[in-house]
Amino acid sequence: MTNASDDQHRPEPVVEPAAEPVVESIVERDEVTVRRAPKVPVFLIMGAALGVVVSLIVTSLFPFDSGEGVAQTYGYISLWGLTIGGAVGCVVAIVAERVTSRGAKRVQVERERLELPVDRTESAPDQVTDGDSSRD
Repeated sequence: MTNASDDQHRPEPVVEPAAEPVVESIVERDEVTVRRAPKVPVFLIMGAALGVVVSLIVTSLFPFDSGEGVAQTYGYISLWGLTIGGAVGCVVAIVAERVTSRGAKRVQVERERLELPVDRTESAPDQVTDGDSSRD
């Protein structure tokens, strides 16, 4: 004989799967506009980088002040180059966006939604046990 309790001999509950739910397919048709839009942050960053490069060229073309160093002069002018270059990049992005919006096309799209009916009477699958459920 073993000293095992009766809990080890209880059968596992069997879960019966619920009936297959009927999936309802809803198809919607609509007309949308498709166009290519420029990425504004790319234009902003490239404009700012180009402004810094131009400020380096401008700094090296002119003679330096004897009281100021090369790095200080370049740093000061690069702040202006960064700001002006970023602004020019944004203006170019806006112009590019206006040009690409003219080439927009209208197309028909079809969207399919699958809906599962919600059965509120049955929230969990039925559990069936093979043993006496009144035993503790």
